[in-house]
Amino acid sequence: MKGFAKMVWDFAEALKKHGNDGFKHVTVTDYTVRMSTCVNCEHFTKTQSCGLCGCHMPVKARWRTTQCADNPPKWLATNGSKRKEGADTDPSD
Repeated sequence: MKGFAKMVWDFAEALKKHGNDGFKHVTVTDYTVRMSTCVNCEHFTKTQSCGLCGCHMPVKARWRTTQCADNPPKWLATNGSKRKEGADTDPSD
């Protein structure tokens, strides 16, 4: 796992990207697929964090601008192009 200072820096960078994207979330379907991938990953911890990047996955998997920290990533950031208003959207958007 990364050191604490690096994790804080990476979170700040991810939060900046998330803000620049308007704090948008992936669809419920995309979130479910991402979390299923994480739960079945060897790096997923009992605290629902990633053993590679240290992120709390229920949060990271919801943000459109984030991607899996594995190499190669098991899921990628989305630009929202598949997203349709009112169809399979996260109610917290």
